[in-house]
Amino acid sequence: MRMLPLTTVLAALLASAALPGCTPAPQGVPAQTQSSAPTPTVTTPAPEPTPTVAFPTAMAGFSVDILKQLADGKKNVLVSPLSVSLALAMVANGASGPTLTQMEQVLGGGMPISDLNAALPGFVHGLPNTDGAKFHVANALWYNESNGTVVDKDFLATTAGTYDASAHGAPFDAQTVKDVNAWVKKNTDGMIPKIIDQLGPDQAMVLLNALAFDAKWARPYDEGRVRPGVFTDASGQKLNVVYLTSKENSYLDDGKAIGFTKPYDNNSYRFVALLPNPGVSVTDYVASLTGDTWLKTLGSAQETVVNATLPEFSFDYSSSIKDALSAMGMTDAFGPSADLSRMGTANGQPLFISDVLHKTFIDVTPVGTRAGAATAAMAGMGAAPAPEPKVVTLDRPFVFAIVDGKTNLPLFLGVVNTIAPK
Repeated sequence: MRMLPLTTVLAALLASAALPGCTPAPQGVPAQTQSSAPTPTVTTPAPEPTPTVAFPTAMAGFSVDILKQLADGKKNVLVSPLSVSLALAMVANGASGPTLTQMEQVLGGGMPISDLNAALPGFVHGLPNTDGAKFHVANALWYNESNGTVVDKDFLATTAGTYDASAHGAPFDAQTVKDVNAWVKKNTDGMIPKIIDQLGPDQAMVLLNALAFDAKWARPYDEGRVRPGVFTDASGQKLNVVYLTSKENSYLDDGKAIGFTKPYDNNSYRFVALLPNPGVSVTDYVASLTGDTWLKTLGSAQETVVNATLPEFSFDYSSSIKDALSAMGMTDAFGPSADLSRMGTANGQPLFISDVLHKTFIDVTPVGTRAGAATAAMAGMGAAPAPEPKVVTLDRPFVFAIVDGKTNLPLFLGVVNTIAPK
């Protein structure tokens, strides 16, 4: 029986252009003076930051908001809110003025970037990493040595010191594309072999985040709990699938959907499934979600027996999320109003985000879950009688997540609308 893989990669691509309304960049470090090797590790690390009180609500809100933008009621969707947040938080440290304000609002519900710089790394440092539940996160940036890119030294110090991001100067040629994709493949445990196809002379920087998750179920499914069945997809088509049946002890009911949580090894992480009630489409259900309702639903889980039926499923997802982020209110960073002056310049020109690429992969099996994500931001330039068991059968489109066992914040969040044959 195979493990359950889940990976995600995000790349933020930055480009240069003579954009009106942008302030000149502060004095920085010419790209050619930067080593192509990772930034050296600080010998005396700062005390581990801790999340602020507002962070859980803000992170939950960002998670469901980006899912709302990407879910279309037809295709499967899988996003890693954490991967997106980490990559764009690095970009935000190079932003000023309204551009920064919009990014702070979208990423942290208005939380200042200084607070987000404490909360995000603090949350990541608190995520368990054990033999039974392995979690890996990596950040990096590549900058173009061939087009006069000047990287602000304070920006480099923040991305290295706060987000442990390695920095690489490169000519942005075919070899650089291979190097970026090799980094992504390595840091997603091979689940995502590449994130970009090419780099152009107008692109100044690529900021990357990669996540890899590999966990065993606390109670793996034996052969007696694996059976064939039928799944009705979003178009009404009947599909032959393989179901995994189990008894869980955490039941969810928010009035519009029912579901369950299933723990991974040591309850460090949990799989969450939410099945919209009959008559409620998965699209309408996703549209009704908020960060507050997400945390309330998971926080008020009932401890009772649940006869849970989960289909095996596997899919990858790839999308530009630039339009989704713009719709959420992060508009200036992608156009002529961009102010990324604290990040640097390329050939004397200001920078803007040309695209944000997101790739994910998941494979749910009887043994456990293995997952990953990558994001690239491209800059252009008692003794009482037992109650009756609850029953949750995921035989039609549903919402799912992999969450941190302590905070209920989703590392991965998605929608299953259809299931491909194994």
